[in-house]
Amino acid sequence: MLARLFMLDALRALFSYRNLILQLVKRDIASRYQGAFLGIAWSLVFPLLTLAVYGFVFGVVLQPRWPSVEGPIQFTLILFSGLLIFNFFSECLARAPLLLVSNANFVKKVVFPIEILIWVPIATALFHLGLGLLAWFVLNLVVGASISWSFLLFPFALAPLILLVAGLTWFLCALGVFVRDVAQVIGVSMQLLLYLGPIIYPREILPEGLRWLMLLNPLTIPVEQFRNVVNFGMVLDWQAT
Repeated sequence: MLARLFMLDALRALFSYRNLILQLVKRDIASRYQGAFLGIAWSLVFPLLTLAVYGFVFGVVLQPRWPSVEGPIQFTLILFSGLLIFNFFSECLARAPLLLVSNANFVKKVVFPIEILIWVPIATALFHLGLGLLAWFVLNLVVGASISWSFLLFPFALAPLILLVAGLTWFLCALGVFVRDVAQVIGVSMQLLLYLGPIIYPREILPEGLRWLMLLNPLTIPVEQFRNVVNFGMVLDWQAT
């Protein structure tokens, strides 16, 4: 019940203060790349470099197995779509523990709606995800890979993940005020989620009796759903397990 009320309040704040949130997001993105030689272009260069590095290491050097997938390019496209979801989740949660502390000047203002702060890192991470998805789309066109109409369903695949991230961000930013070690724990946890989830390898290669373990990873269903609509031309499975 409390979780439902929180999400309603958070969504109401998102709509009511959308202009203020937009200004804070613009400031957040600008400050991140301020002073950099390439400036905001890094937000596009970074996913391209990530795509190249992971594609070479996992697609050419290690050559992991993926059912019905042949060749390093196809594997790279599948890998990168999973990394987009992981990076979005990781970026939001990594910033969450210090969100209130780093915005103390806003929090101390009586009239400032602090509930909107969770949407700033989420919107910034969505901006980065969008640029990464653009890089993925361009690579598909370059290599001549087909793109299914189901690609248009990706916002619906992201929606449940965004709500999950909003709840976790709010919890972690409140906890981070009292327990400063949360940020370090998040860093370690993200590495576990990366290698114990269907990002670098699919759930199907695990023995059937162990596949349920991967469902403990909160990214398993979001990654598989996103990858299904973006890479495999499938519709969303609302009963996915």
